[in-house]
Amino acid sequence: MNEEELIVHVQSYPFLYDLTDARYSNALIRVNAWEEIGDKMKRKVD
Repeated sequence: MNEEELIVHVQSYPFLYDLTDARYSNALIRVNAWEEIGDKMKRKVD
């Protein structure tokens, strides 16, 4: 896994790590974001 690429993608989704983001508490939004990141990195999300 390319960790630098992962970091770049995660930075595009601040609600994955920013507790003050209103979307942080929405599990569906977070799951969808991880799936999008997985698609971009050609990886399956478990």
